[in-house]
Amino acid sequence: MEKIKALIISGKLTIEHNYRATNERIRTLLESTGRFDVKVTENFRGATMETVRGCDLLIYDYDGKDMPTHPYERLDPGAEETMFRFIREGGGFMIHHSAVFLDEGMPEEYYKVWGYYCPFPGGRRVPKDDFSVQVLPGDPITDGLNGEIMCPGDDIFGNTSLCPGTEPKVLANVFDNVDFYKVSWWPPKHHPVEIPNGDLNQLPGVNTFIPVAWTNTYGKGRVFACSIGHEMDTFRRFDYVGLFVRGCEWAATGKVTMDKPDRSGDRRLIPWPYYTGEYA
Repeated sequence: MEKIKALIISGKLTIEHNYRATNERIRTLLESTGRFDVKVTENFRGATMETVRGCDLLIYDYDGKDMPTHPYERLDPGAEETMFRFIREGGGFMIHHSAVFLDEGMPEEYYKVWGYYCPFPGGRRVPKDDFSVQVLPGDPITDGLNGEIMCPGDDIFGNTSLCPGTEPKVLANVFDNVDFYKVSWWPPKHHPVEIPNGDLNQLPGVNTFIPVAWTNTYGKGRVFACSIGHEMDTFRRFDYVGLFVRGCEWAATGKVTMDKPDRSGDRRLIPWPYYTGEYA
């Protein structure tokens, strides 16, 4: 089976995300399946269609800033149009973790591609480190996965909102409980949040289910987004691994052929990333 050619677009992530470590984690996981050949660019500026020639999938691990309060550093218009044209013409696209944040004033095409997004200002990191994600059945990406994924030390992005005019399909969600916010240190100084009338119950989107994984379409292209995946502990969860690699495969090809990792019997001795080329 011919390998899926993927390119990770990165080089600028808020400081706690350590983009080089994250990119290597993504590359190691995907290539371990034997289905992917992954390259990384830390500078997509100046990209043209020649840059992405031969690619099946772009993975967007870029949130445009060093700190949440810093101005968003957009790609140059030519690189943005290359990215959007690649998707429109049938290329796959994956939006990873904090890349779901979009600052005010971003070009309309971002919203059409993203489907859901976390606005800045207006979005927030929920002060809950360990939580359970509900996986929804009825999609080839999630079929066969367990009904929940335990996420230790990960991020929930509150007020994740539907982009007008899009119809993304939710694959997994988590309940944003107002009680999560009743801690003395929230909101932190590095990520200020407006609390309407000082009432936590009035936070936009609180006490509702937040989508954390979804699919979308843009032109002829397929989009898979997953906002969890902050820490290595999440990347070690079998069902997260299955969700991630299958979502990327679907975005690139329109099909799902892979299973989640199998560590039954003697395979229990196989360490992360679990696959070790079994699909090669």
